[in-house]
Amino acid sequence: MALAQSPPYFWEYDSTVFPSADKGLFLAEHWQSMGKVVGKESGRGTTWFVQHGERQLVLRHYLRGGLIGRINKDNYLYTRLSTTRSFHEFRVLLALQDLHLPVPKPVAAQVVRRGAYYQADLIMERIPNTKDLVSVLKESQSSDFYMALGTFIAQFHRAEVYHADLNIKNILRDSAGQFWLIDFDRAQLKTPPGAKQDRSIKRLKRSFEKEVIRHGIQFSTSDWQTLEQAYRKKIENA
Repeated sequence: MALAQSPPYFWEYDSTVFPSADKGLFLAEHWQSMGKVVGKESGRGTTWFVQHGERQLVLRHYLRGGLIGRINKDNYLYTRLSTTRSFHEFRVLLALQDLHLPVPKPVAAQVVRRGAYYQADLIMERIPNTKDLVSVLKESQSSDFYMALGTFIAQFHRAEVYHADLNIKNILRDSAGQFWLIDFDRAQLKTPPGAKQDRSIKRLKRSFEKEVIRHGIQFSTSDWQTLEQAYRKKIENA
């Protein structure tokens, strides 16, 4: 991995993917001008999918949510470079790659510092042929599905990974049936199973229940019980 800067811009990047870094890499307009944008998704902001050689990449700009996001869209208080949203997530993903956990591969992170505040961007490799669980659960799934999902989540908790926003939109499933976890903004490492992980599991349960109401996903109490039993079994047999 390489570091570079041209204040107010700071970058960390994979030099095997990008020989150098510059602010253009993090602008959708840059990729559009080359005809390399292959898709986008809209949520809190727009996530762009771009083609770079044989790789498809995901470009994301960090945005605030909730009430504060209405008055402060994308400025964060700067303390030090390593704790900025994009550099932190970049390094968390690198650590999880080293643990061979199913997460996106980070490619480049950018911080733009202006005085006491900064803005942030991240580029990752796109995981091919995936759907989030909201899409997957438009059809009912077997008990094997929920057993595998519970074991999958326990795999991260056993590795002492705390995901700050564990919900079914952040869990993907590929065409081979493999689960993947995304969005490690504010994630923490070296957090053993305990109160934080229990809160994370409860958050996941609420997300299932919310999406039943919002999108009519196929999910029942017995499905959750199957998932939780598989999760507890994996945790307890560490």
